[in-house]
Amino acid sequence: MPELPEVETVVRVIRPRLVGRRILRTRFRIPRQLAPQTPRDLARALRGSLIRDVTRRGKFIVIETDTGTLLVHLRMTGRLYVRNGREPGSTYERALFYLEGQNGTLVLHDPRTLGTVRFFPTGAPLTPLADMGWEPLRKRVRVEALRELLARRNVAIKLLLLDQRLWAGIGNIYASEILWDAGIDPRRAAASLKQPELARLIASVPKILKRALRRGGTTLRNFASPDGIPGAYQEEFRVYGCEGEPCPSCQRPIVRIVQAQRSTYYCKYCQK
Repeated sequence: MPELPEVETVVRVIRPRLVGRRILRTRFRIPRQLAPQTPRDLARALRGSLIRDVTRRGKFIVIETDTGTLLVHLRMTGRLYVRNGREPGSTYERALFYLEGQNGTLVLHDPRTLGTVRFFPTGAPLTPLADMGWEPLRKRVRVEALRELLARRNVAIKLLLLDQRLWAGIGNIYASEILWDAGIDPRRAAASLKQPELARLIASVPKILKRALRRGGTTLRNFASPDGIPGAYQEEFRVYGCEGEPCPSCQRPIVRIVQAQRSTYYCKYCQK
């Protein structure tokens, strides 16, 4: 599933292609991707609406219009891009937003149809975003604030990093990379982390995500930018997917464990 660097890459590419343009009409091939709304609901709400901004919150793409806000989540195989022409292309183009002017269609391409599109009229609460935590690229977290949040949490720190109520946008790949960079064992109870460890974690979160963003994110299977360019951060992985390979720091083998049915990669010697 695309994580923060991948979603931010999409936003940065499509924003200048969308802002200031109107949505003339829409077409949706998979109604359940819009639930609980219907294609007719969205068609009425978006017809003639002006796109004012395109941003990101966590793993959501946020498209603000003068009638409300579209939240798009790409899930496993979704891609969002702007292309020429009005007619549907691939059968995997599940949602089409026809725009005024050239490069006339915003497309959600999604082979597995797991992506979602929801519309919230102006003034309506954006409920999927309500409980999200800090934005790693914008919010510098204080050690005291993080220590207070983790004080009574005995769950493994790796699992807490996946909880969008702590830092928004971190997924399985970057959680492993962040914890290696911070020198923290992913199995450690969150409440057991000391002040120096918390400080290292706070520094590593934006450091790793920004490094991945500079490489256009990570492509393991499906992700590509709106221009069809795959991410390249997988070329810099320190631990993720590197079971048995030497740790970049101590040269001992990276190990893989399973936490909450997700693979975790770490170095038993460098991460304490």
